[in-house]
Amino acid sequence: MKRRFLQNKKGQSVIEFALILPLLLAVLYGITEFGRAIMVTNVLHTASREGARIAAVASDTSTARARAEQRIDEVLQAAAIHPADIIRPYQIEFDLSTDRVVRVTVRAYFRDLALTALVNVMNTFLGGTTIPREWTLRGRTVMRFEG
Repeated sequence: MKRRFLQNKKGQSVIEFALILPLLLAVLYGITEFGRAIMVTNVLHTASREGARIAAVASDTSTARARAEQRIDEVLQAAAIHPADIIRPYQIEFDLSTDRVVRVTVRAYFRDLALTALVNVMNTFLGGTTIPREWTLRGRTVMRFEG
């Protein structure tokens, strides 16, 4: 009877799967959130490049700033970046004395979706406060001023 009990392997796969599942889900979550962060960074670089392109060919720096901000807003809106996540004002710098360049920096907050939701739900049931988790991502472009 003892030998028969020790040789019985029923349920072994279920136990192994239960032990590995949290690790598998953590890796999957990390890959997903890292991919989202790269996507948002890419969008910010695209928005800064578009803003710098508009500002670099303008003849007047005051109107160039307004047109560049408008173009940055269009790119961020097209990429579905939430307006509350965008850090304003955009940094648009004209260095016309020595280098004759335009520097445009666009920053936004990045919030991880699943972990924030999980922490906030757990804190709601446990009587705690919600914890916003966010990182600041940025896209920066430097172009030669042509105006």
